[in-house]
Amino acid sequence: MDLDTAFAGKTAIVTGAASGIGAELARQLAHHAATVLVTDVAKEAILRVTAEITERGGHAEAMVVDVTDRTQLAEAIDTVVERHGRLDYMFNNAGVAIFGEFDEVTLDDWDTIIDVNLRGVAHGSTLAYRRMVKQGCGHIVNTASVAGLVPVPLQAHYCATKHAVIGMDKTLRLEAAQHGIRVTTFCPAFVQSGMFVNNTFRGSLKGIDARAIVPIAPVPTDQAVRTLLEGVARGRERVITPLYGRLGWLLERISPWLSGRLHRASLRLIRARARRAAKR
Repeated sequence: MDLDTAFAGKTAIVTGAASGIGAELARQLAHHAATVLVTDVAKEAILRVTAEITERGGHAEAMVVDVTDRTQLAEAIDTVVERHGRLDYMFNNAGVAIFGEFDEVTLDDWDTIIDVNLRGVAHGSTLAYRRMVKQGCGHIVNTASVAGLVPVPLQAHYCATKHAVIGMDKTLRLEAAQHGIRVTTFCPAFVQSGMFVNNTFRGSLKGIDARAIVPIAPVPTDQAVRTLLEGVARGRERVITPLYGRLGWLLERISPWLSGRLHRASLRLIRARARRAAKR
């Protein structure tokens, strides 16, 4: 389906839209004539994104929303429905990245990443789903990661939350079908997004630029978002990008042993890159 046809005249909420994938989602949705509620905890940033969209002739509003607060998410959904009559798309995109060896990531870090990456998605999905059941249609799009499909070194806690999102979506998809609701899970690999800037490194990784240790060139954010929206327009259940992400998932299913060898080699490479970066 053509993207203009899929999104023109539709309403959408995007969480985590102050930067990176979320901001680009808001821009591209508005470009295809959707009305977008741009949400995040960073007020000035979402105001800038919203101003950019409206200056280009798009329709967008900004609202400060902390996804760990279900009341704020409910208010965002109610606002869209009150002003436009329905909620067509819910993009649960907000997420945080905390990297480090397992014994160097704190229990407080675990609480943070679970609250945002898992509870935030669960809150947004649940509240949007209830509204969409009443209206008999809608589409929930949850940002997971290739790290929700395969192990990623030094990201055990991140992987845990993203695997959980994928598991939730698999089951939700089964239940949602009878209500005319679609569910798409977005699984990007390394994307040139806010995650490379807005992250936390622990222990031996502290103070290192994320780009210095990632062994693969990140995908441009606009390209990743375009791929996602094309998948959403087609009603795809899961969108994995780029190609090496899909190949990694295939290898994990076909040969877990070989996949494990590959990821152990990746761990050695990342540790070596981190040591070199720390000396600079």
